[in-house]
Amino acid sequence: MMGFSVFCFRGEAFGQSKIEKEHQRGRLWETVRNDGWVGSLGAWDFLVATPLGLFPGFPGYVHPFGNENEAVNTFSNANMHNFRSGVWIVVKDMQIAGGPPTYNPMAAPYEVYTSGLQEGTYGGANGLQPLTLRQNFVESPTFDPRLPEEMTDGFWYTNTGIRVTRRSYVWSFPGYQDFIIYDYVFKFTGEFIANSTRELVPNPPAALTSQTLSNVHFTFHSGISVSTKSPINFHCEVFAIAAGAFGWQPAQYHDYYHRYDNDELLFSTNYNGGREPTPNNLVYCVKPNKAWKQKFGEELLSPAAFGWLALYASPLPGQPPRNSPKPDILRIDSHKGGQFQGAPLDLESFRDPSNMSKSKFYNLATTPDTQAVLGNNGDRLNFYTLTYGPYRLALGDSVRIILAEIAGVMDYSEVNAGDPKGYFPDSTIAAIRRNAELARNAVRWGRGATVNGMALAADVPEPPPGPKADAVNLSKGSEKAVIGVTWDKTAETSTLKDGAGATFYDGARDLDGYRIYRSTDFQYASDTQPPVFRGAAWKLVADIPKSRFSEFWDPGLTKYKFLDTTVVFGFRYGYYVSAYNAAPRPWTSANGTVVNNLPDLESGSYNRTDPTSAAPGPVSSFDIFAVPNPFVFGDPNRSFGMADPYLIEFRNLPERCTIRIYTIVGDLIATIDHGPDARGNLSGRGVWNQKSDSGLLVAPGLYIYQIDSKTPGIDKSFTGKLMIVR
Repeated sequence: MMGFSVFCFRGEAFGQSKIEKEHQRGRLWETVRNDGWVGSLGAWDFLVATPLGLFPGFPGYVHPFGNENEAVNTFSNANMHNFRSGVWIVVKDMQIAGGPPTYNPMAAPYEVYTSGLQEGTYGGANGLQPLTLRQNFVESPTFDPRLPEEMTDGFWYTNTGIRVTRRSYVWSFPGYQDFIIYDYVFKFTGEFIANSTRELVPNPPAALTSQTLSNVHFTFHSGISVSTKSPINFHCEVFAIAAGAFGWQPAQYHDYYHRYDNDELLFSTNYNGGREPTPNNLVYCVKPNKAWKQKFGEELLSPAAFGWLALYASPLPGQPPRNSPKPDILRIDSHKGGQFQGAPLDLESFRDPSNMSKSKFYNLATTPDTQAVLGNNGDRLNFYTLTYGPYRLALGDSVRIILAEIAGVMDYSEVNAGDPKGYFPDSTIAAIRRNAELARNAVRWGRGATVNGMALAADVPEPPPGPKADAVNLSKGSEKAVIGVTWDKTAETSTLKDGAGATFYDGARDLDGYRIYRSTDFQYASDTQPPVFRGAAWKLVADIPKSRFSEFWDPGLTKYKFLDTTVVFGFRYGYYVSAYNAAPRPWTSANGTVVNNLPDLESGSYNRTDPTSAAPGPVSSFDIFAVPNPFVFGDPNRSFGMADPYLIEFRNLPERCTIRIYTIVGDLIATIDHGPDARGNLSGRGVWNQKSDSGLLVAPGLYIYQIDSKTPGIDKSFTGKLMIVR
């Protein structure tokens, strides 16, 4: 079992923000580090409290932290998909820098630079260059339409004399929010890191810089799992959830790999979407009574596809431009149980080139194999190794490779319902393939352009900026539940240019309407915290065309206002308002490509509201009652569902009162002061999440509640009973 605590890279703590940045603008959340790492080294073995490589990302996600035992008999609401990923440079027969002070060249039969391995990075500098994160949001007045909404821009030196530049591209727009594009340039600059000092060699000897590297390969090595949330929630034994729940032994494997589009698109899907434990996993303890359903209902716990998409690679020496960006050499291995060079293959042992023959790294990277002879068709923790080469580089020569980390998932409304129509895996596979084609378009439209001297990798057409929205309870009395959704005119006052500098979107003319979306997609957080808002499943509740804008304008608020009267008292809802352009003009991309007949362009959910409950207004009748009563856990007719699994409401309350809850023998267990909220909203509803004042979940049984008015003019008390059944 992987119980050791490797958490720091050589020379730099992994958590230093200056050398790593986080992407959280799209639905795919990821950490990138300025040495080739993609993901969090401590994601395995639960060594990072908030690791990324997360899809879909959402604030408030929960992942076990501390060690593997901290994940036993607990629950996770997040799916970490990136086990560990990084870039390698493997070279045969070159001169490398010796030790100080002369750094005399030494012949190296093999030299390697590796990142993304369990021992951190080999062949890089002790001190890494700062990594820049540029934010360029579409709603910003300084938005540059030629650039992505988020971009990291960094470089690092290596022991091969090749300097690596990497830029990452992220958007929040529907269709483009499920991938991150990585643009790598490998240039032989003759700037060498000495392995003995891990420092840049000053004034490198001419023999280093004058050589031609005649056998160079560039490798992208990545461990992918789409199944971390499900094993944590299914099992009650450490061996079933070891290695951060990514799985590390054959009995834990639960993923299948897929190869599409001439090996340009490679990804994994779960055995059954996380519907239930896999047959192999049944050798491990399973939580009794399907306890995960008490936290997540019928939800598929691992419904996504996740992997890598090859988008561009420089041609090999003496060859014409490639017909396909597929890797020259492809490996798909399991973490353990494979074969390599006639011996068992354990990728956990491929961790530190200073303690292992570098020829093994070179040979692994340059030997194609999918372990088919061993029956490898999936059901494992998959490692994808994509290699390009051999290249020949003289001083000043460079190679460019563009890839995307990519995800896709079926409709989350079906996911949350447990996939009753059996759409998994076909709908999930279709989703990632659609996303792959959109990523290809982005590169077709961007590569070849420059912006302020920077070579661009991708460009996409922008939808209108998303309005800033808010949602508040507007219910009056206890007869009708109403939530008011308001939004501004940002989309009507904005103008967007295209790559040629022409006006592509003029809000006064091109905005065609607003769409209002609502979500009840909440995720269990803990037994002492309310569920957190994930917002992955959305329902369209209104489509307001431009011809009807005046009906919804509120001159007093100087905003639009929509009244949602289809809500139900007691339930929480999140909203966002999208602006859409139904018939976009012809668009010229950054590289001059003219694109006609673009589809409807619609803003995303990044300006979603905070969750809001429809609450009855205060009343003076004191006709108070508790809902539901009796409360029956998990019963859709006797509870508020998984969005608030323990919620009990007291209704018809006065504006201000005190609620006290007692056991049947008279012990006070909870006191609730009811009054206007922080924004001044009045409510005739008080809530209790079945927690005592000490924060513990109370036992099922019969309880007494007493309510004393604190509202001027209403001097009344009320006593009632409520029953909790679990």
